[in-house]
Amino acid sequence: MKPLVFLDFDDVIAIHPDYTSGVVLAALRSGKPRLATELWANVFHQELRANLERLHHEFAPRYVISSSWSTYMSRDEIQDVLIRGGLGFVAASLHSRWRSATEVGSFRVTDIVAWLRADGSTRPFAYVILDDLSSGRTLVDSVLEPHTVLCDEWVGFTGIQLERARAILLAQRT
Repeated sequence: MKPLVFLDFDDVIAIHPDYTSGVVLAALRSGKPRLATELWANVFHQELRANLERLHHEFAPRYVISSSWSTYMSRDEIQDVLIRGGLGFVAASLHSRWRSATEVGSFRVTDIVAWLRADGSTRPFAYVILDDLSSGRTLVDSVLEPHTVLCDEWVGFTGIQLERARAILLAQRT
């Protein structure tokens, strides 16, 4: 069974202060998303995308979007954003239950625990949660903390976090 990556966007792979979810959504829904070349080149930071791609190449995971972006964008819009933002491999590997967040302002730990319970797998599977210190604060001191990699705000999924994510997934291999 392929491992899972619960992926937050803000402060994990999206750190540019000018390219927020609102700007991205406006570009998508403008009817002219191709004109936003600079936006798509920068919405997901190049180094952070590369780190996520390294993790992907090693583990070939499926992805569950745990970002608040998924509460106001459809699956098709999220996939479009991922593809345009240079993360087509994530778009192509979304889990059939592609998001964990269902309400704006919900707690990350509650969303992910509910997702895991609803999955109903009888066989355990490896997973890692990539989040940031702000939206992921509820993951600290929770049952999910051993599976969690927290990124610094405005810094994102650096090489240090990549190594932590690798270690978490490697420790779960059976």
